[in-house]
Amino acid sequence: MKETNTAATGSPTNVKTSIFEKFSYGMGDVACNVVFALTSGLVTYFYTNVIGISAGLVGMILLISRIFDGISDVAIGLIMDKVHSKHGRARAWVLWMAIPYAVTAVALFCIPANASTAVQAVYIFITYNLCTTVVYTALNLPYGAMAPLMTSNEQDIAKINLFRMSMSPIGNMIVTAATLPIINRMGGDQAAWIKVTIIYAVISIAFLLWCFFGTKERVNTEAAREAEQLPIKVRFGALLHNKYFIILMLTSLCQALFQTINGTCGTYYAQYILGNNELYGVLNMAENIPQIIVIMLLAPFIRKFGKRNLILAGGILVVLAQASLIFAPANTTYVIVVAALRGIGKAPIYACLATMLADVVNYGHWKTGIRVHALVFSAVTVGNKFGTGVSGALVGQMMDWSGFTGLAQEIPSAVAMVQNLYIWGTAISWIAIVVLMLTYKLDKNYAGMMSDMERRGMLRQAD
Repeated sequence: MKETNTAATGSPTNVKTSIFEKFSYGMGDVACNVVFALTSGLVTYFYTNVIGISAGLVGMILLISRIFDGISDVAIGLIMDKVHSKHGRARAWVLWMAIPYAVTAVALFCIPANASTAVQAVYIFITYNLCTTVVYTALNLPYGAMAPLMTSNEQDIAKINLFRMSMSPIGNMIVTAATLPIINRMGGDQAAWIKVTIIYAVISIAFLLWCFFGTKERVNTEAAREAEQLPIKVRFGALLHNKYFIILMLTSLCQALFQTINGTCGTYYAQYILGNNELYGVLNMAENIPQIIVIMLLAPFIRKFGKRNLILAGGILVVLAQASLIFAPANTTYVIVVAALRGIGKAPIYACLATMLADVVNYGHWKTGIRVHALVFSAVTVGNKFGTGVSGALVGQMMDWSGFTGLAQEIPSAVAMVQNLYIWGTAISWIAIVVLMLTYKLDKNYAGMMSDMERRGMLRQAD
């Protein structure tokens, strides 16, 4: 597809990105999901079952870390609005953070194994925050905000994010499917975890560089330039008057609850309910392959039914499938089928949420006259980080209360807790998402709103 120059057309909504550029953008999320897969589930398993730290202590460290993580999201958003590079406002961060991202990911697994619990706790806190709070945030937040800077064309942004989210699970799927089997065959000790993470880190650097060199920023509106000069409290005030921003922030929080519970408890569920921890990779593939296929097919359905309606239907499917697990919780075949249904149901939210954020930026600009871009993306990720921290701490505490030890053979109360968290934690998270989507009405009003903004000259490009 040929690019259209905004200078020639006079309108940023006419910009179209090429297939190669969309694919290059998607490579960034493949790389980002390497660390996400490690930190959302596998690192907790590593700390408890390899190093021997209590699940409650790990959960508490992760909760405290998420408080700092939420602050870092807002800070990076504000910095991103102020820093202007020849490589762009968001794209430059992909280059700057590629190597730090890889190094800090490896550091997560270099914990001193024979040190005291206090020393290990301090090490986890420092390395986890360095990796996720600082580096991952400085990489992933600008990356997520980059699509609307590549084009203002609504359908093209949707296609860019479809590429991103159909490719995104690949990194997660490979890491979760391959990690435990490879590590088990390398001895299953800490050294094996470190070696495997180094391999992932090198691959992720290559993918991030592909993303950087294969993409281009084009959109820089006068309104965005003006908003950068406004006081922080004015920009935050514009956010608080944007009702759809609040809805998506809460949706992001619930999505994080699901991701953390599913990722953390999935490993334990495979080991203690299904009898083999390597089945976690099978479950993950069963969930992610249908998700990828559905995302690739969603474009015409988004135009016909709208983003919100697809997420609503998918959420209902996830809740029904998850609740049905109570009838056969230890039947491996049935658990795999439910994982596949879960992947189909969650595909719309992964495909559409980033595009909905871009819609919310435009809604806020139309509603308040202030175009808050990076801060919308950063503040919404606060919901994601807070949800991850709360759910991680809650899972850790509940497993501690159940008597969980991290040994090969667990007591019945601990096994029951793992089962209930895996089934009902996910179901409750998606019930909340369904309720939130029932309040989201922007899709049906979006076309008229954008026409009004064009008519009023609100989308003029900055010189």
